[in-house]
Amino acid sequence: MPSGVKIWNWLATMYKGSISLEAPMIYAIMFLVLFAIGGLTGLFLGALAVDVNLHDTYFVVAHFHFVMMGGTFIAYLAGLHYWWPKMFGRMYSEKAARWSASLVFVGFNLTFLSQFLLGSRGMPRRYFNYMEQFQPLHVLSTVGSWVLTLGLLLMLGYLIASLAGKRGAPDNPWGSATLEWRTASPPPPHNFEETPHVTRGPYDYHPEKVAV
Repeated sequence: MPSGVKIWNWLATMYKGSISLEAPMIYAIMFLVLFAIGGLTGLFLGALAVDVNLHDTYFVVAHFHFVMMGGTFIAYLAGLHYWWPKMFGRMYSEKAARWSASLVFVGFNLTFLSQFLLGSRGMPRRYFNYMEQFQPLHVLSTVGSWVLTLGLLLMLGYLIASLAGKRGAPDNPWGSATLEWRTASPPPPHNFEETPHVTRGPYDYHPEKVAV
């Protein structure tokens, strides 16, 4: 129930919002989709009549990864991309970030959606060997892991490249209304050189010209 409430809470936050699909928002939407799948598949494991067949199968492995990696790790990547300009004062390649997000999303789902199918067909976890009928889905899952790894390596590449690049980050690259974006990127030792002057609320998003 708490997870279900939070999903609707996050969706309601986005409702009628002016959504800008830069990398942080793309990862945030990915988080919502993957975490919702993880939560919904947990219902099957919580129902005794179904869990008798799914217990200790690859279905449990897939459910765990959708909740922990699809939820926690993808949300971490959203935060990392959002705060990177503020932490280091450098902008990464938005085009590369979108490609990376696409590879991560496709690779993750290839890897673990196929494991839901494996588990529902009786493939037990923690076995190094298996019947021939499971081979195609294992191959699909393996290929998915390669795509996922490629996306993460691309991410590592453009983030490191941004540190060595000359493209400095503006103080407020996202046009945010909250106070942390009223200071320099990266911030000075005490965060603000002078007390910021508040002229609008944290959700008062009027059109604002932002140098990206």
